[in-house]
Amino acid sequence: MDEAFTLYGDSAHNIVSDYIRQDYSDTCAIKSQQLILEKFGVFLSEEQLRNEAILNGWYTPGGGTPMEDVGKLLELHGVKVHQYVNGNVFNLVNELAQGHSVIMGVDSGELWHYGFSEMYEDKYPGGEMADHALIVSGIDTSDPNDIKVIITDPGTGDYCKEYSFSHFIDAANDSKFFMVTTDFPEPNIFDGFGVDTYHLPYIGNMPYQEFHDN
Repeated sequence: MDEAFTLYGDSAHNIVSDYIRQDYSDTCAIKSQQLILEKFGVFLSEEQLRNEAILNGWYTPGGGTPMEDVGKLLELHGVKVHQYVNGNVFNLVNELAQGHSVIMGVDSGELWHYGFSEMYEDKYPGGEMADHALIVSGIDTSDPNDIKVIITDPGTGDYCKEYSFSHFIDAANDSKFFMVTTDFPEPNIFDGFGVDTYHLPYIGNMPYQEFHDN
């Protein structure tokens, strides 16, 4: 590449919006899919999608959406997806670089209440557990010493909020880096940003391995 890219996906806005916030305590995956569907020109309410998920057995009121069923509402409405189980940062950046929408599983406690108690919890068997789904909107590597992950979170209503790389990765690791990504870029997104789909040796101006170990 002639120039190193430093932003993959959307830039940070750090806005809180009631529209982004989910209507029920356990509809994070449904709300995330609703927001992505709108980017693909499909406008349905969270309630409509919740009812569809109930009818299809993809969501149980009070129980939420099983991990394996995240993305099925997108496919029901014509947006093809694929899943990563045991994914990694390289997969995430590649998907964002292609303009694809990304839903990830995280431990909401580690994300929202980052501190010693949450990190200590992970040291015990069964302590690493994902309980929340959100949209990863972007990664900003403009400062290699302070990489930011930008998320849109239906649990809090945050739109394109910045988190430190290490903070977010700790929360995402509890899902074993589970991701659902669209097969195609959002309409009007420049596909690929000049990046080879299957080979991304540099992230920003850093070699991938150095970025991964940062």
